[in-house]
Amino acid sequence: MINRHPYTEWISAFVLDALSGDERAQMEKHLATCETCPRQLDDYRVVTDLLPFAAPLLNPPARLRRRVLAATVGNPKPRFDLGALLSQFLRAPAFAALALVIAALAVWQAFSLQNQLTQQATTLARQRDFLIALAYADGQPLPVKGTDAAPQATGRLYRHADESSLTVFVQDMPALAANQVYQLWLIDTGGDRTSGGTFTVDAQGRGWLIARAPRALNEYKGVGVTIEPSGGSPKPTGTKVLGGEF
Repeated sequence: MINRHPYTEWISAFVLDALSGDERAQMEKHLATCETCPRQLDDYRVVTDLLPFAAPLLNPPARLRRRVLAATVGNPKPRFDLGALLSQFLRAPAFAALALVIAALAVWQAFSLQNQLTQQATTLARQRDFLIALAYADGQPLPVKGTDAAPQATGRLYRHADESSLTVFVQDMPALAANQVYQLWLIDTGGDRTSGGTFTVDAQGRGWLIARAPRALNEYKGVGVTIEPSGGSPKPTGTKVLGGEF
């Protein structure tokens, strides 16, 4: 097992401003001299910088509120007027049709907002899992380097203390087509490859994956990342863009 850095467990709390005054002062002094902690700190900040923008406030359009109020509040009761009553009666089908359209628009808007909120909740949960995974990572990260197909791509691999799961963080990855994903492969000592899951990246080529191996990580010699069709492949079929050894 890799020796754990004495300040590693403070990094996530430091990024979230959850350390006490004395602890924060110690951590800042340590960061000024440490070569490895600042790199891990950058990985945490990539995610925490996105958290404030992950769930923007969504307000319905003002015109929708006015239409709904107009369809439901109604007008004051008028004095009895046979001509006006007849006119309103003749126009009633049009008003009913308009109210139906407004109701349909309101239902569609509510469904759309709910779908956006669900997607945002999923994103936040994934980011939370990533931060938790880094907090419980065991020891220093291992580098993952780009191949000739993606020389600018880089990554870090964090092994977890349970010795059966890991977190991979990548950046500067090539853009994918709409029908493609990146797939992580665990490579055993015999050269066989087992899928660790699929992931995508954002516009800056950044992404991450929490993978759980079917066997202990010490039975594998490294990892690779390939470009595969959406949904993943049973075995590698696409271009290898990243690789690293344990």
